[in-house]
Amino acid sequence: MSAVNAMLHTLIFPNTLKTLLHERPHLIYRTPCENLRYSFCIDLVFDDLFLAPAMTQQSIEAGGIPFAYEKYGTGREIFVLIHGWCSVRNFWAPAIAHFQEMGTVYNFDLIGHHPKTDIHALDNVDLVRASALQWSAIQKLTGKKRVTLVGHSTGGLLALAMACQEPRLVKRVIAVAPVIYGRVEGPLSFARDLHKLNLHGPLHLPFQFMRDLPDAFKNIFEVGLHNAKLFFRRVDAKDYVANYREQMLQIAPEVMAAWLEIIDKADLRPLLKGNLLPTLFITGTHDKVVDTSKVRAVARTMPHAAYHEYASSGHIPLIEEEAECFENMRSWLANN
Repeated sequence: MSAVNAMLHTLIFPNTLKTLLHERPHLIYRTPCENLRYSFCIDLVFDDLFLAPAMTQQSIEAGGIPFAYEKYGTGREIFVLIHGWCSVRNFWAPAIAHFQEMGTVYNFDLIGHHPKTDIHALDNVDLVRASALQWSAIQKLTGKKRVTLVGHSTGGLLALAMACQEPRLVKRVIAVAPVIYGRVEGPLSFARDLHKLNLHGPLHLPFQFMRDLPDAFKNIFEVGLHNAKLFFRRVDAKDYVANYREQMLQIAPEVMAAWLEIIDKADLRPLLKGNLLPTLFITGTHDKVVDTSKVRAVARTMPHAAYHEYASSGHIPLIEEEAECFENMRSWLANN
């Protein structure tokens, strides 16, 4: 065993790596190093094992709001990934390699999700303003190049909004389980109302609950899955959820509540009806977070939209039916 191989086996998620080396040697994995607290990632190519240059988290500002991002690859096509509400960039970890095979990838914070965001940064901000600020940050990196926006959940809402605002520079959108319009209901409406009343203290309680009880986050994460048992058979699942939790607990609860106000008032239907934007909508039949009927209905109003629904998925089809999802995505991209 080479020195590099031995180091990887002993220092970085040894059980995960051993199994991956055996089961999936053809894929590239980007594994965060726990000891450096995600300040860089290690690229592992298992056909010919080597350490590629580290991918460092970088920061940029737009309108005084910080955004963190990582860049992967150098291909001609540009993919900008935007995660959802109360989520993190690590959400995309299992998908990065797939997108990098197709081009250059920028993995961006959804606006407000950088740990250093001022707690009042999104007060009185609507979807139009949030989209403009997010786009301003993206354009600082991509300039006048046309991009494909890939958004999940609320990130899908924002991706579609940015595409409507910037039709010349957004080539197409891949919207995964996207929010299409409000209203915020159920327990989340209570958090929205607390923010409206400027009662911030109670907003911290769910985050403290997840800090005190590590398994609580795992239980919440499982709500987004159709088959949690199958997901947690993945060799990378435990590390993925642990990294996700650590990043998420750094987010300001006040900003998350401000986002609920943005979602509550949002409605993309008038902008998307008849819109010629090439759009791929991806949903899971068993989604408990987003109403897939709303997504299906808006897709029917867009002449150049495609709608893919995955029967064995919940809110995260890119992970739950990864191979089929990306195979179909590549086919759609080739024709659009």
